[in-house]
Amino acid sequence: MPSPTAVAALPPIRMTQVAATEAVRAGVADGTSVRRLAQITGWSVGWVSELAKEFRDKANLPAQPSRDELDALQECIDALDSLEDTTRQRVLVYLSDRFGIH
Repeated sequence: MPSPTAVAALPPIRMTQVAATEAVRAGVADGTSVRRLAQITGWSVGWVSELAKEFRDKANLPAQPSRDELDALQECIDALDSLEDTTRQRVLVYLSDRFGIH
């Protein structure tokens, strides 16, 4: 049971759509992550992600891997490290065959 004096964090203030659009445009230009832009603007990750994609496409910038994708990749690497050598080798061969990595 939470303490009666505990105070919940206030939700972020949501920027106007115009201000959020400009913040996303600037964030895309300087490499700020979609998740961080969503936190800054108060808009959803989905909305920010779509807008960021549009700006990247217009500026011919490469897609930026999300923090979630990078975290998931690190978890996979950590899991591989915990496997026995023969098992790890089988997994790597499978992934190489599956995704055409050579």
